[in-house]
Amino acid sequence: MDPVFDAQYLRMKEALNDAGYRVAVAYTRAGEFDYVYQVDVLLAREANVPQLRDVLPRLRRDSAESQSAYGDLVLLPIGGDGQHDDDGHLTVPEALDLIERRVGRERMYADGEPLATAAHIVHTAKLCSATEPEVPGGPAPAPYPPPAAPGAGQNNITLGISDTGLWQQPPANLHPWLAGVVGVADPPGPALASGQLTIPYEGGHGTMVAGMARCMAPEANVYVGNHLPHSGGTLEYMLARDLEGLIAGQSPDLINLSAGGYTHGNVPPLSFIEFRQRHPDVTLVAAAGNDSTDRPFWPAAFDWAIAVGALGADLQNLAWFSNYGNWVNVYALGEGVVNAFATGVYNYHLPPQQPATQVFDGMARWSGTSFAAPMVAGLIVAEMARNQSSAMDAWQAVLGTAANTGGFGPVLLP
Repeated sequence: MDPVFDAQYLRMKEALNDAGYRVAVAYTRAGEFDYVYQVDVLLAREANVPQLRDVLPRLRRDSAESQSAYGDLVLLPIGGDGQHDDDGHLTVPEALDLIERRVGRERMYADGEPLATAAHIVHTAKLCSATEPEVPGGPAPAPYPPPAAPGAGQNNITLGISDTGLWQQPPANLHPWLAGVVGVADPPGPALASGQLTIPYEGGHGTMVAGMARCMAPEANVYVGNHLPHSGGTLEYMLARDLEGLIAGQSPDLINLSAGGYTHGNVPPLSFIEFRQRHPDVTLVAAAGNDSTDRPFWPAAFDWAIAVGALGADLQNLAWFSNYGNWVNVYALGEGVVNAFATGVYNYHLPPQQPATQVFDGMARWSGTSFAAPMVAGLIVAEMARNQSSAMDAWQAVLGTAANTGGFGPVLLP
């Protein structure tokens, strides 16, 4: 584990542990990071439980009764009761490998989805963004890219943002482009003796995402959910349930998710397969991740999602951190953007900035595919209003304006 990943992971792990969820890191045989998962449970469809119990006898015990996860998905405990059968006390990666050996790869991945998976952790595009936020220079920092001109009809379109919530904002005139944006609060940290609020790790993330989208579509209805409350992370099935609630409560025309994760065997996560089956018409814009790899980052890697990678600050090259590959649909500016942020005192958590402290006054410069994605979402909203089109038709129109100057994929310039 490198020092940056270690710091990122441990903060999210502590937050999930405090909420009652134990998580762990799975490693490859070469000792490299593979994915993050909930310990001692498998995720599967209820209909597949009898077959799984046939091939993994430990699941037959009364103590291994399934628990509802999302839709017809259930959680199956695989150990921890102090009793051992011939399989011993398996970890989640060991249990999945054992099931695959016993049923064969074809049965393990029949009908385009896995028989069972880990309950993976979803996080804000690398357990955090590509960098930590920085105080922008200059006496009066302005959004970059700047707000577009208002567009007629945008107030008839709702963009749902699944993120860390909306920061308690200072006076409205500081962020006029966020006027009318609503959502669940992104709670601050403890107040200092001076009365200043502290900004938790990943605090303000959802606010910047909302600001990026609003700059592209200044009059759109925007709602920000707090779906990543554990230092920017959550369990995949919990996120799917929260997206379900977002759809039921807000009826969004488009959803932005600046988060995702990697999976056991790079297979698509069951929770999002179930989500898509329940909501085949939802258009999802998702961040492609910040690990400079072509490994699929889910749910962005689904062919029904719009995966957004990050363009570098020079507007010509791929950002140094951005994921890439044939599953990434488009790239937009994601390095050195400036937009609305939290107000208060921030202690840096990652080397080499740790343990420095900075005071933020509601604006930040930040980098990550987290902020490229809402730019694309905002452009889609603006196109929907301009031509009274569906989200998918608008997406195709927006994609048609992309350039391919860098040779790594279509690029949308600010």
